[in-house]
Amino acid sequence: MEARDLGNTISLYLPQADGSRQPYAVLQERHRVGAFASQEEAIGFALDLAGDLHRRQGVPVRLRVEQVDGAWTTTDALGKAPASVRSTF
Repeated sequence: MEARDLGNTISLYLPQADGSRQPYAVLQERHRVGAFASQEEAIGFALDLAGDLHRRQGVPVRLRVEQVDGAWTTTDALGKAPASVRSTF
């Protein structure tokens, strides 16, 4: 399911590391909005961004996290504590 299927919902994507110097990216829809050296930094940024987007635009924000096996897990960014998001990695 794509973000456009969910009305005004904003999606933030956290793909698996790509092997570059800052391998952990955060994407908003298809646009890279951050690159980080660790998963923890990427998650923290994504959660902060989700809160900011929700406050400014008043829409739901979801996180789509790529697992090691290539499957994607989708969670409500506003309903997740950092520890519970980290456990999806």
